[in-house]
Amino acid sequence: MAKAGIVYVGTADGLATYTDPGSQGRWRRVDQTLAGRPVRAILAADHLTLLVAVEGDNALISSDGGQTWGQAPSGDAEGLLALVNGDGLIVATPHGLAKWKREQATAPGTVTMALLAGKEEVLLAATAGGTALVRSEDGGATWQQASVEGELRGAVTCIVPASYHMDYAWAGSDAGQLLRSDDRGRTWREAGKEPAAILSLAVVRIESAA
Repeated sequence: MAKAGIVYVGTADGLATYTDPGSQGRWRRVDQTLAGRPVRAILAADHLTLLVAVEGDNALISSDGGQTWGQAPSGDAEGLLALVNGDGLIVATPHGLAKWKREQATAPGTVTMALLAGKEEVLLAATAGGTALVRSEDGGATWQQASVEGELRGAVTCIVPASYHMDYAWAGSDAGQLLRSDDRGRTWREAGKEPAAILSLAVVRIESAA
């Protein structure tokens, strides 16, 4: 059974938060912060500690789940901004964001990627300018089309693994569609809808207080 999780959704109009009370798969939007500021990237150390890159090459940090924000320490800020401003694809891994090194293992037209951990790793990608979702079980040597229940709205801009369950992944589109997969990227379904383009995601397990 999946542990409780929280989804941070970076949009062109701030940071939205989704939770699933009771871990029943009924995700709901519960908060928004940084209104009016595009959130280009999110790194989550845990469900309360967030580092985000916003417009104007600024990096902000929060230790209370986005309720309050301050300027990120210079070292953390430089690392995140260098990652999002640099060339090449970014892959979202269970340990955070990284530059994708294996260019030969990239599906044609890939705009974003994610790596799911497990006994057998799975690569997920948005291809054809973000209008198709694909997956690979052999390190990118071959790719299979994923299915989307209903309709894929817009172009997928980001895909991330969920830290609360190794089989789950999330994706967001420039039309504000929030998608979830519970089967390692084979099928996707809509989990939410944002009024602004989704630019980044972080999906974190909620840790219980000691």
